[in-house]
Amino acid sequence: MDLPIVYQKDIMKNYKIKEKERRKNRVYKIATKTLCQKGYDRTTIRDIAKATEMTTAGLYYYFKSKEELLFQILNGRMDDMLTGIEKIPQTNISPLELIKIYVRYQLDSYCNDKYRTKLTLTDDECLNNKWYKQIYEKQKRYLSYWKRALERYCRQEGIPTDDVSIDVHCIIGMCNWTYRWYDPKGKIKPEDMALRFFETFIFGLSNRGKGV
Repeated sequence: MDLPIVYQKDIMKNYKIKEKERRKNRVYKIATKTLCQKGYDRTTIRDIAKATEMTTAGLYYYFKSKEELLFQILNGRMDDMLTGIEKIPQTNISPLELIKIYVRYQLDSYCNDKYRTKLTLTDDECLNNKWYKQIYEKQKRYLSYWKRALERYCRQEGIPTDDVSIDVHCIIGMCNWTYRWYDPKGKIKPEDMALRFFETFIFGLSNRGKGV
């Protein structure tokens, strides 16, 4: 039996929406890889059009400029990072275990999303002041989760928390710098690398000022 016309229209509308989203995701995925491999400053809209097999006019349907494209990529990246870290339980877990989970999460985010990770680390300052501030505020919000976890651990262990913001940047920097050299498909698995980072950082933090 044929579906009523109204249902057919709804099905077609939903199909068009999903197809539009699929095309958009493809464009952004290829554009992200192209920007990452060539560098933001060296990449032109024509380069992206060639990589996506589209016309430059077709690309402007999705974004108005290369800078807007970069902003949307980085903004989406930070939204995903925040969504992920917010899903990690904050209570009924020791601060030490929470830090370990955060380290694994940070490293996994690179392994699973290396192109957006690299752009976020290397090209956020290419954005104009308004867009840069939006990304920066989300980065601060993300760092606040780490800061709270480290403060809990330090208070538990009697470690001064005066410079905990520096400690946060140290451990995240260890994880982020892997984009320059670490191959997730290599000999050392991501979970082993995350554990190594965690143990090295916690050892240094716990023994600070003890002459170890």
